[in-house]
Amino acid sequence: MPPVHSHADPHHDDGRLSAPAATRNAGPIAEALAGYLPASGRVLEIAAGTGQHAVALARANPGLDWQPTDIAPERLASIDAWAAAEGLGNIRRATHLDASVPDWRAGPVEVVFLSNLLHLLPEPAAVNVVSGAARALVPGGQFCVYGPFREAGGYRSEGDARFDAQLRASEPGIGYKSVEWVDETAAPAGLTRTARIEMPANNLILVFARD
Repeated sequence: MPPVHSHADPHHDDGRLSAPAATRNAGPIAEALAGYLPASGRVLEIAAGTGQHAVALARANPGLDWQPTDIAPERLASIDAWAAAEGLGNIRRATHLDASVPDWRAGPVEVVFLSNLLHLLPEPAAVNVVSGAARALVPGGQFCVYGPFREAGGYRSEGDARFDAQLRASEPGIGYKSVEWVDETAAPAGLTRTARIEMPANNLILVFARD
């Protein structure tokens, strides 16, 4: 998986990293998913980053067994540091997982959660993420994807168009995926979209169910 274009800075002496975007959106994501996550079960979080989403969602869903993953050692350490600082017993130790490679395996789990990753990957790698998430889910499981998307042939804001142009200029092949592209990629893997949730800053949460 290519390195994530994060803006995480160390603000703590215990290894925790803080990303301004995660600080802003962790609470709204937890609130938005309240009606979609099961009361109990196992969750695989792909590219968990600083760990701020993991602790917010694990705190809001104490019956879920949360397994965060990432590819960077400093982010794995940050995730564990956040879990320890928050005193949450339902977050497992963060583990290394590169979900951009073909045929990766994990699970089985009831939920796969992914935040702010698809637009940072080229399409073949993004296909691997979606296909692997489907393989990891039990029948009826939920794949929840948060981030910025194009939709209906355009961008959802002028800011999105500018940011996508910056991404594409910085690294050929990456950039915003459309909602329609995600739907079309998910379908052959056995995933059907069940929800589209509007979020702050023109982001979306897409929820898919495993056949």
